[in-house]
Amino acid sequence: MNDQGDVRTVNLDQLIRGDSDQLELKIRNETDEDAQARRERETADAKLARTMKLMLFVFALLITGIVFGACVVIACAGSADDKKWACSIVTAITSGLVGYLVGQGKK
Repeated sequence: MNDQGDVRTVNLDQLIRGDSDQLELKIRNETDEDAQARRERETADAKLARTMKLMLFVFALLITGIVFGACVVIACAGSADDKKWACSIVTAITSGLVGYLVGQGKK
């Protein structure tokens, strides 16, 4: 197909048996304006997804930090029963953090 849009017949056997090593086939099913709009939409969607992931990560980090801090305070100044569960939570958060960091190192 040339730029004016008329269709030409191509013998694929001759192309395959020819001297050329590569064969490229381009099929366009959208106009340049549609392609530009699609790329802009995909860029905006990707930016929104990254922003949402960052907000969720910061929120989870904040909540985990508050719980960790409260448990450390309770483990230092609480009663014997309070120290047991507070130390368990501190241990779980710490091991989760170590597991996350080790998992990041494998990527």
